Amino acid sequence: MAIKKANDTVDTTITNEEVVYAETKKAEAKEASAKAKAAAKEAVKKSAEATTAATKEAAKEVAKKTKKVTKKAVDTTKEKAGKAVASTKKAVKESAETTKHKYTRKPVKNVVVQYMGEEISEEELTERALAQFAATEETVTVKTITLYIKPEDQAAYYVINDQYTGRVSF
Repeated sequence: MAIKKANDTVDTTITNEEVVYAETKKAEAKEASAKAKAAAKEAVKKSAEATTAATKEAAKEVAKKTKKVTKKAVDTTKEKAGKAVASTKKAVKESAETTKHKYTRKPVKNVVVQYMGEEISEEELTERALAQFAATEETVTVKTITLYIKPEDQAAYYVINDQYTGRVSF
């Protein structure tokens, strides 16, 4: 069971001074909060500016180093390219000098056999050998022909495709 005391009353009246005091404290707290927010914004802004400045400075340093390295690489490349061009020019010049003395194309050849007052050309002997071979072996294609000219026999002996042989008289 709960016992109530009749004479105990709680004073719940609030005076105007207390209300004004509470409102003043509330306003001061708001103002302090606003100042803290402004200070925080200012601190973030200053931090961002400092970070941006540091980043820009670091970027400038990196750019300077990159320029130095790039310039060195370009200079090295130019130097090596210059040496390569010089050696290539020298090789071309030497090659040109050596090829001056060589034949650039095959000369026209004309072989004529002279024996005991008679003469016959190698070309005519080759034509006769091919004609004689074509008359005997019609289906064989001639890929190679080798002539053996024997003036003492007044004849040329031939070998066609390293397989077929024959004789042609002068």
